[in-house]
Amino acid sequence: MALRRSSIVYGVLGIVLIALAASTRPIIVPLLTRLPGNTDASARFSGTATVLNSKALSAGDTAHVLLSGVPASMDRRVHVVKTKGDTALVADDLTIHIGKNSEPSTARYAVDRGSFDAVEAPVGWKNVERAKGLTVVFPIHPKADDSYTYYNPLTQSTARVVFQGTGRVSGHDVNRYKISVNGALKSSAVLATLPPALPKKLAKSFASRLPAASAAAIAPKAATLPDPIPLSYTVATVIDISLDQDSGLALDSHYQEQVTANVTAGQKKIPLLPVLALDVKPTAATKADIADKASSIDTKLLVIRTVAPLTLIGMGLLLLTIAVLRRRRPTTVETVPNKTAAMTAG
Repeated sequence: MALRRSSIVYGVLGIVLIALAASTRPIIVPLLTRLPGNTDASARFSGTATVLNSKALSAGDTAHVLLSGVPASMDRRVHVVKTKGDTALVADDLTIHIGKNSEPSTARYAVDRGSFDAVEAPVGWKNVERAKGLTVVFPIHPKADDSYTYYNPLTQSTARVVFQGTGRVSGHDVNRYKISVNGALKSSAVLATLPPALPKKLAKSFASRLPAASAAAIAPKAATLPDPIPLSYTVATVIDISLDQDSGLALDSHYQEQVTANVTAGQKKIPLLPVLALDVKPTAATKADIADKASSIDTKLLVIRTVAPLTLIGMGLLLLTIAVLRRRRPTTVETVPNKTAAMTAG
C-alpha cells in the first residue's frame, strides 16, 4: 500500500510533538528550576528587640542595663554575585536596625544551583562561608518532610528543618517548617558588639537580677573568679517559615533570636542574662511582594509542567490522526474502450 508523502510528514511531526511533550518535565523543568544567575531579592522585617545598654552597664545602673521592647527592623538582600557551571556565589546582606543603631553584615555562600545546598567554593572565590545544607533560599517544590538541613551563621552549625504540616498563606498552599538552633555564638560581627568581660564590681550589682539557679551556682565560686570576669555567649534561634508549595518562596516567617551571656565557674558554664534578643516578622509590603512573585513563578511552572505538554500531545495526536486518514494514495481508474461499441460503430 503506497503512502502519501504528506501522510508521512504529518506522522513524523505528530511523533516529534508527543516526544517533546514527554521530555518537557524531565528536561525543561529542571533547567527552569535552577537558581537563576540574575537572582536579586530584598525583604524587610519589623518587630522588637532587647538590647544591652552600654551606658547603664558602665555606670552600674542595673535597673536600666537592659532595654526591652525597642522598635527593630531587619533589611535583607539575597543576590547572586556570579556563577560557575552549576555553582552560584550568593551574597546574603543583612542590616539590623535597633533604635538609632544599625548593624550591617554580609555572608557569602557557594550554592548548588539545582539543590540549593551549600557546596565547596570553586578555586578563586574568596570570603565564602564553609557551610552545609540550605543557607539563604529553599528549592522549588519544597519537600513535605524533615529531609532539609539549615546552616546557621551565628553558631556556624547545621540544624534540621522540621516539617510542621501544610496551610494557606496569601491564597497559596504552603508547607510549614520550624528551625531551632542552640549553641555557642561564633559570629564575629555580633560578638564585636558585646562586652568580652564584666568587672567584678558590676557583677555584684547584677546578682539580684540573676535567675535563682544561676545565682546559687555562682555564689560558692565568686571569690575565685578573675577580675574582670570573662564572658562567653550562647544563642538560641527559632525560625518559623511558610513556603509556597510550588515556587518555594517564603510567604510568611517569624524570626526569633536570643543571645545570653555566660560565665565559666570551675568546669561549668553558668548562664547570666539575655543581652540581645530580636523578634521580627516580614512587613505587609514584603509579604504582598513575595506573594506576587510566587504567583508569577507558579503560573510559569504550571504552563511548563501541564499546559504545554497537554497542548503538544493534543497537536501530536491530531497530526497522527490526519496521517492515518491520508495514508493511502488515491487509486487511478483507467478507462477501457468498449470494443463492442467500437466494432458496431465501424
